[in-house]
Amino acid sequence: MSIITDIFQLAKKDILLEFRKRETLFSMGLFSFASVLIFSTLFNFIDISLEGKQAISAACLWFIITFMVMLGLTSVFSRELKKNSIYSLLSLPIKPQAIFLAKLFYLVVILSFIEIITLILAVVFLRITLQVNFLLLCLVLTIGTLDLCVAGCIVSFLTIYAKSKTLAIPILFFPLILPSVLIATQTTTNLVLFDDPMTVINNTLLLIFHAAIILTFVLLVTDELIGE
Repeated sequence: MSIITDIFQLAKKDILLEFRKRETLFSMGLFSFASVLIFSTLFNFIDISLEGKQAISAACLWFIITFMVMLGLTSVFSRELKKNSIYSLLSLPIKPQAIFLAKLFYLVVILSFIEIITLILAVVFLRITLQVNFLLLCLVLTIGTLDLCVAGCIVSFLTIYAKSKTLAIPILFFPLILPSVLIATQTTTNLVLFDDPMTVINNTLLLIFHAAIILTFVLLVTDELIGE
């Protein structure tokens, strides 16, 4: 149970600090609001069918979520790097896997908070309507978001010591999350249009499988990464 306690304590510290300063939350929220407004304005000048708008809205939703994850990655280890306490964190008498999972939990929490607001904005401004159970959409969004956060934390972990994070993060992040984004977009589109329920189920399982593979891999090599 000690590793669970370590994960909870580390994640709690980061979450409380973030909600106190709200720097990352503000930047993610502002990006989400601006993106939804831009896409909503664009739809007013495009003469397409309702189904076409629904499909494009689903793709826009995952575009916004993907870049919100990108914004969130800058804060995963930012406080430790700014205060030059990254070595103190890594030297704590806890397992390296606990550090990674705590950062993952922190990223999922702050992203989920902004994602709820984004979903409300998408329903209001992008006029996304649901033909199926709302809980099923929440499940797809949750699994897809978790998949992106796992990949994002891996990239953030790999680029702790990188001199040019603005270059290193996109190069590593986009190839890793491309399958997840494509699958999540197709799944959300199928949900919105009620096209093929079996596709939704199969794609959801693929997202779980993808997240499980990369999470298992990084947990196995965390010791070696920190040693480097």
